[in-house]
Amino acid sequence: MQIKEKLEVFQKFTINVANSESTALVEEYQEACEKELEEFQRNRQTEADYKFQMEEIKIRRQLKRKVSEEVIRQKRLLDNCKREWKARLMEQVKVLLAEYQNTEDYQNYLIAKIKMAKEVAGEEEVVIYINPSDEEKKEGLERETNVTLTVSNVDFGGGIRAVIRSRNILIDESFVTKLEQEETYL
Repeated sequence: MQIKEKLEVFQKFTINVANSESTALVEEYQEACEKELEEFQRNRQTEADYKFQMEEIKIRRQLKRKVSEEVIRQKRLLDNCKREWKARLMEQVKVLLAEYQNTEDYQNYLIAKIKMAKEVAGEEEVVIYINPSDEEKKEGLERETNVTLTVSNVDFGGGIRAVIRSRNILIDESFVTKLEQEETYL
């Protein structure tokens, strides 16, 4: 073998070794780049997911706040409607009570309540009050019940009030008290 041949063999061998080493280096570099790209993509995806979750949480909070504001507004509106309805109802009841107080049924109601108060008192002294608006009915009621009645200084809307001092008992069958009781249940 001649030197030229030896050089050619050596040249081919070194070129083959250099080609294989460069191919290996290129592949290694390509793998490193792909790994870096994958890592970058994973980090970007994680960041995007985190931003998405944070934005979703923010939107949900805003939505909940708006819903709660609307619920509060609706409750206020409902309360206002209830108050308005209650006021109208109570006005109608007062008008109907005023009409009722001019009937024979009201006279009978007073007689029944006076008798009930006398029955509760039994033998003990009882002071039975009627409303100032019922003063003209006093004599007729006293005749019907055989009880001395007192006209109250305080307007209690109709009905009667009775006091049994010996037992510290107040019998309150006044319309004002009954209206107040009903108003609290509405």
